[in-house]
Amino acid sequence: MTDTERPITHPDYDVVVVGSGFAGIYALWTARQRGLSVRGFERGADVGGTWYWNAYPGARCDVESYNYAYFFNSDIVRDWSWSDACAGQKEIQRYLRFVAERCDVVKDITFNTKVLSARYDEATGLWALRTSADDTVTCRYPVLAIGALSDPKAPDIEGVADFKGEAYFTSSWPKDRVVDLRGKRVGVIGTGSSGVQVIPEIAKVASEVHVFQRTANYVTPTNGGPMDAALVAALRDDPQAVRRAFRETYGGHTPLRMGDERFVELDAAGRERVLREAWAGNYTALAFRDAYLPEANAAISDFIRQRMHEQVNDPWTADHLVPWDHPYGGKRPCQSDVYLQTFNLPHVRLVSLPETPIEKILPDGIKTSTETIPLDVIVYATGFDAISGPVFAIDIQGMGGRKMKDAWADGPLNYLGTMVHGFPNLFLPSSAMSPSVLSNMATLAEQQVDFIFDTIEWLDQHGRPQLHPRADSQEFWRKETLRYAERRPGALTTKSWYSGANIPGKARVFMVYCGGFKRYNETCYRELQNDFPGYELLNAPGRGEAA
Repeated sequence: MTDTERPITHPDYDVVVVGSGFAGIYALWTARQRGLSVRGFERGADVGGTWYWNAYPGARCDVESYNYAYFFNSDIVRDWSWSDACAGQKEIQRYLRFVAERCDVVKDITFNTKVLSARYDEATGLWALRTSADDTVTCRYPVLAIGALSDPKAPDIEGVADFKGEAYFTSSWPKDRVVDLRGKRVGVIGTGSSGVQVIPEIAKVASEVHVFQRTANYVTPTNGGPMDAALVAALRDDPQAVRRAFRETYGGHTPLRMGDERFVELDAAGRERVLREAWAGNYTALAFRDAYLPEANAAISDFIRQRMHEQVNDPWTADHLVPWDHPYGGKRPCQSDVYLQTFNLPHVRLVSLPETPIEKILPDGIKTSTETIPLDVIVYATGFDAISGPVFAIDIQGMGGRKMKDAWADGPLNYLGTMVHGFPNLFLPSSAMSPSVLSNMATLAEQQVDFIFDTIEWLDQHGRPQLHPRADSQEFWRKETLRYAERRPGALTTKSWYSGANIPGKARVFMVYCGGFKRYNETCYRELQNDFPGYELLNAPGRGEAA
């Protein structure tokens, strides 16, 4: 009899946490604080999640360090100092290791180990998780803190395996050695956030850089630079007040700078003046108090396009680097102070794939519809199978043997972004239909983990029943997600990874809740305060009726 066939009689742990990024580290610590037994698994060799794997040159966060950090522990807030307002990958991973060590959760994590499957046993109400070490552990509550951007998108190009030169993915950059690109001919495929960050770094050392772009993206200046000592002092003064305040905002962070005037009340000259002031102050996306209006967003989009265009010397290159096909915010915008200017260098060249598509990758380069480009190195900045991809990477089987892939065949469907009908007591922080990548992910990690463990505490206090959302609650939440997406310019009309458009054959469902962090948090806790009216409580095995 194999481990997966052996009857489950008693769980090995109360909680199993998969992943050790922001949500995973905090979940491990919270489990211990709540008196629960816990074990963690991490496929990498260290903590950090996406900040462990995405170690490519130039990788950094575009959310300011004032916000992109934990606030659950006041001492951690006061004892850690950031070097830059937008920290780089190495510093963020060091920070997460610092927190994991301070919270003493490293000992709970088994590294270099994938969780391959998770199966629910209806007779006992327990979950069995099988790992790449061919072990099986059982628990009452799996918390799959696997992140939204952790399943790399495989290049859908003929001949990828035929290339004889060096090939690297930004999503899994080598960590055991230095990648030396000096004097080499490098092709970079992809101009999303990772491409925008890595291309200027490659251009510093490579002899030739050929950038293969499918779609252009908005690129605005970063907020990087020295930390504001006064703001740091304010955050350290009362971190718990800051933590509470974050949950009262739209994005889960310190209030963003916003223009004082309304687009609809200004004439053309006034709008131009406000836009120029906003550009100088680096808050162009919120230049107007009514920036959410389509007509205001259109003006903001046009203004950013103009500023992008004037930074590139060659007119053809400038035209192709500017995103004419969608409004600002329709897909993930990028930030860089040097990306556009990099195309003014004589050895950097843009290849427009809509006009000259890649036909195949050859052993010594890339063949497009018009030419063959010799290359020594190919860098794939091709992004991720976002949000649902990490979930599908684990074979999850719930009630009646139904698989998560089947439950989500037509796109993700859940309630409040954390639980799925038919998969009792399984929790998915940072998953679909939550504020996710349109919020401060650090604040979201704390909020969702708090809600998850408050839910677990309620279940334990009520005889450990099995909890999962009602089917109609999921339908309601999908409609709510779409309702708020309709208010975001370009959200439902732009092809982006927000809706799975970057993956051939993937169901097109907008996967990010745009109703704001405050509304999301309040909706979650209304469920808890009212004994989960949007959920079904199943009988606890061996304990009689559910509470």
